[in-house]
Amino acid sequence: MSHDIISDEKLESALLYLSLTDDKYAHAKAGLERSEILRKRVRARIFLGASGTVAERQAIAEGSAESAEADDAYIEALGASESLKARRQRAEIVIDVWRSLNASKRKS
Repeated sequence: MSHDIISDEKLESALLYLSLTDDKYAHAKAGLERSEILRKRVRARIFLGASGTVAERQAIAEGSAESAEADDAYIEALGASESLKARRQRAEIVIDVWRSLNASKRKS
């Protein structure tokens, strides 16, 4: 088996990618958390302003256009966060494989 599966250049690229996306990932994760908070606030506000039984007020809050918009924003934030997270994990795997292969090389 070749020990050059992960070149030094690919390792450097992975390390650079991680360093360049630290802030972007933090902002994406914060955006996801923010959108979740806003989803809850929208539903709570609509629930409190509605009349009827608890079940009716929950249905009104869940079925509102504003709740749907908040859900769409949450889904978009989730997609952005998860996509960036997956790309960063792939870079981490490249680094781990490089480490493992080079440790094996040193033992040989």
